[in-house]
Amino acid sequence: MSFELAAGEAWGVVGESGAGKTTLLRLVLGLLEPTEGAVRLEGAPWSGLPERARRPRRTRMQAVFQEPLASLPPHRTGWEILAEPLEIQGRGTAATRREAAARQAARVKFPEAALDQRPSAWSGGLAQRLCLARALMLAPALLVLDEPFSALDPTLAGQLLALLLELKAEGTALLLVSHDLPTISTLCDQTLVLYGGEPMCQGETGQLLSELRHPYLRGLREAVADLDGPAPRRWGTEHLRPVTAGGCRLLDRCPRGDAACGSAPPLGRVERCWHPWD
Repeated sequence: MSFELAAGEAWGVVGESGAGKTTLLRLVLGLLEPTEGAVRLEGAPWSGLPERARRPRRTRMQAVFQEPLASLPPHRTGWEILAEPLEIQGRGTAATRREAAARQAARVKFPEAALDQRPSAWSGGLAQRLCLARALMLAPALLVLDEPFSALDPTLAGQLLALLLELKAEGTALLLVSHDLPTISTLCDQTLVLYGGEPMCQGETGQLLSELRHPYLRGLREAVADLDGPAPRRWGTEHLRPVTAGGCRLLDRCPRGDAACGSAPPLGRVERCWHPWD
């Protein structure tokens, strides 16, 4: 796959479990190294560098992981967790770091009284909001988010969505993994659809989600429950199976698959498919 994320732009990454979404985020963050190709950050090499060369630039990207409680130190209070990035970078005094922590907590609607507590006292939603506040402490150029809405109720999810739109308007680049297609539609300028570690389609979000030309993307949409409509259609549950070398990974599940799909489908401007819907 190949894509470029610009300042103030949001890319969504969608696909079912095991599609490769989190692996992609880990490659971008430098937590994994690509076996082929390269990742660049603000025009300069990022992947393949020794950590000592990457460390000064790590402040330019921050992450919010899918399991918020697992990514927080259990022995520290909220104040200490938020101050830690500034301490590591040697920024400010104890007083100014506390002020910055209070500002970011307020921005994500995290109650200041709860900052005296440790993560074990927080709900998943509170923990998720604190993880976001921590990621914002260093004002990153790129914010990487793995299912950030999964632990939030609808009200808090709406507040988080509004905040991400605000950050985007301020010039922050966003890379978002989510199963929530309406959220992707609202927030993301471009969308990358993965299956089996390969791109099925990528392009302008509004076009992809309105036309639903790729069979896999249409299947994802049909699998979403609509409270006002019929029950969601089951679109295959079998595990990924080997296909002809170079063939489409979706062949065993695709309702439009035929012999042509045994060879590599093209990765065009939008769909990587021999038989997209018109």
